[in-house]
Amino acid sequence: MTSSTTTDAGATTAPRRRPRWKRALAITGSVVGGLVLVGGALGAWFLYAPAPDEPGLAASVERRTLEVDGMTREYLAVVPDGLLDDAPVVLAFHGSRMDAEGVRAAAGYRFDELAVERGFVAVYPEGYEMTWHGCRAETPYPARLDDVDDVAFVRAVVADVAEQDGASTDMVFATGLSNGGHMSIRLAEEAPDLVQGIAPFAAAYPAESNNVCESSGAAVPTMFVLGTDDPINPFEGGEAGTVGGSLGEVMSAEESAAFVAERNGLDMTPEIAAFANTDAAGASDVAVTVYDGAAPVLLFSVDGGGHVIPNPVYSQPRVMGGTTAYLDGPAAAVDFFLGAA
Repeated sequence: MTSSTTTDAGATTAPRRRPRWKRALAITGSVVGGLVLVGGALGAWFLYAPAPDEPGLAASVERRTLEVDGMTREYLAVVPDGLLDDAPVVLAFHGSRMDAEGVRAAAGYRFDELAVERGFVAVYPEGYEMTWHGCRAETPYPARLDDVDDVAFVRAVVADVAEQDGASTDMVFATGLSNGGHMSIRLAEEAPDLVQGIAPFAAAYPAESNNVCESSGAAVPTMFVLGTDDPINPFEGGEAGTVGGSLGEVMSAEESAAFVAERNGLDMTPEIAAFANTDAAGASDVAVTVYDGAAPVLLFSVDGGGHVIPNPVYSQPRVMGGTTAYLDGPAAAVDFFLGAA
């Protein structure tokens, strides 16, 4: 199913693209560019992870196109059979050098399964040259370098899903992995009218010196999932990135949660407890920090966790670090958005 939306009130033109050599330089400096330096059999061991099987779903999986700012953009929608009118929408943004199919698999297709179980549309937008224009000033990503208006793109996606599927424009939530998590942060900063909550994975708030977003100051419920051994986003804060290049300074996990909690006007004395939402036995290696209130903030800290979306189906390549058997991240995010089932 295909639709067309023009947001610049003018004629559609070909997508803007930088010369190939400039794109190559940007790619070389990206996170994945650093990871592929690992060579030989050891590199293959670190980089390989078998893809999970796509589940059979009582839903349609549709790739759609839009015209936004003179560019053809795409998104993938998982629409449950018998979807009710004004159903919620969960936007899931992929990481850099990933795509919609990649983040579906990285989440173990759990957002798809939960869409059917809970009655929402799972939407996977495609980034510009596989990247998003988040808040960080120092990323080498094409979407930032070409100043792509991804907020306008997301608005167009939400409007299109409402038109095609009868979904709500008032119950829209955003999550994402890494660069995709930072895209959800941008929406909370600059488009709080569009999203009613966000849940970034492996993405801490940018440090003030690395943040170009113009915050509205509005309170947006926020859930972070961060691993203590993340090789790209340092749990304790500081310079993010790999040997492939810097992604600029980020806050620590605790600073990120406290920063949003203070902005949301919450009690700054959080409750901290062990957490598990799976059937795994034994003591959990996940702790949840809760700032309660009208616009709550949660921080799931995964001891030994890496740059992943923890889920019971799929583990990212070993180079991304560890995961946990105790946290179904997509289920936690959907419960945060829609309330516990």
